[in-house]
Amino acid sequence: MKLLGKMLVCMLLAGCSQESLEFAQRDITPVPKPPALEPEEATLPEPSAKGTEPPKVQPLPTTVENPEEGLPKVEPTPPETEPAKPELTPEEIKARKLISDDPEENLEVLNQALDAWLATHEELPEKIADLVIGDHLPMLPMAPVGQRFEIDQITKRVVLVANN
Repeated sequence: MKLLGKMLVCMLLAGCSQESLEFAQRDITPVPKPPALEPEEATLPEPSAKGTEPPKVQPLPTTVENPEEGLPKVEPTPPETEPAKPELTPEEIKARKLISDDPEENLEVLNQALDAWLATHEELPEKIADLVIGDHLPMLPMAPVGQRFEIDQITKRVVLVANN
């Protein structure tokens, strides 16, 4: 049994070394460059005597000689139309302005939500968080460092004030 195991190991090692020798002995010669190809011309079939029109033949793509590779290079044809960019919904615009670092955009959205609140309620909310609770805003924006958003009771607008 021991002898059988040793023979198996030797055969396995011999098989592995055989592959490595074949790889090391391979002849590495550069591949010759293919001859430059000439562009073919499109030909139309002769019209028949019956007066029928010949079938339409599409032109061949334009080729440009690539001197680095010696092969013709086919130029891509530009797309006819560009895909339309999806437009943002008002909710997506509002969400982008709420997460913006620009306090002017934040104030714009907060004042729109306050106007919507005033259209459904008779008085101002006690605090800005009530706009979120009342489903007029999905979230409150972050105020700049050292400032906070507050509702001005006189102008009925949201303003940015310094922290005390």
